[in-house]
Amino acid sequence: MRELKDWLIMTTSTVTYEEAIAHLRTRLDDPALLSELVDISLEGEDAGDAPWAAANVIEEFPPSLLQRHKSQLTALAGESWTYLSEPAKRALAKLA
Repeated sequence: MRELKDWLIMTTSTVTYEEAIAHLRTRLDDPALLSELVDISLEGEDAGDAPWAAANVIEEFPPSLLQRHKSQLTALAGESWTYLSEPAKRALAKLA
């Protein structure tokens, strides 16, 4: 079985995007997955492609699960790196 970061990296390639995002989307009701994605996103831009790929998946989660991560999403929304901040802003907009 692939590791989460491997799935995330697969979303960054046009060749593997569809497989990876389909797999991740089957778990948008999983609070543990969301927590892992938030942790990966908080690693920041120096950690490679996985953080911004995680941020893009986070924004697809339902508001009911995003709510418990509001403070972390707010921190991500303040990042200067738009690959992290823009998806976090869209996730926060779901909570408004």
